[in-house]
Amino acid sequence: MLASLPCVTRKVSFGLAAILIVIFGGTPSLQADPIDGFGKLKLGMTPGEVEALKGCSSGTECLYEILGKNRYFTLIYDAKSSKSGMQSPPSPTAKLTHIDIDMGNHTREWFGELYEVLATQYPVTHIPTKQEDIRFQKGTDNELIIGFANGSVLLKIVRRPFGNLILRVIYQDDAAAQAQRLYWERMNAQSALQ
Repeated sequence: MLASLPCVTRKVSFGLAAILIVIFGGTPSLQADPIDGFGKLKLGMTPGEVEALKGCSSGTECLYEILGKNRYFTLIYDAKSSKSGMQSPPSPTAKLTHIDIDMGNHTREWFGELYEVLATQYPVTHIPTKQEDIRFQKGTDNELIIGFANGSVLLKIVRRPFGNLILRVIYQDDAAAQAQRLYWERMNAQSALQ
């Protein structure tokens, strides 16, 4: 899956990359600043603050146009602020922890473009191991994750129930990024033992 990544990413035009950089709200250099969200959606916002934004129909869903296509944003809040964990709708005091953007169907070209744009904005900090790639190819795992900015930004290839692949870009808070890094460390340690 990832073996052809360098070949695919070389085909991305500078113009498209510049447009996507503006859309994703970053700068063309490797970003050292903490990731605070996507556009006007900021990690740590309450559902009421999110709902007040143009494009958000509720505290958990937004719809924004990216490159001429409507993209659905699913927003996830911390479980600490609610009595029952993940409740819908979230507690008014809950804090936004994840911004999950549905980027549509997976193609090699579209994956390459998204990867290239994210890699120009954030340092690549996790490339799936050979074992992760094999588990994904066999269908053991339904997600293959590339990490940027120490796990604060993720590019996921997701296998849906009927086998088609979609792409998702996730922005997550520091606690979620740390949990992601710990997971990768455990998986790498297990792979080393095999």
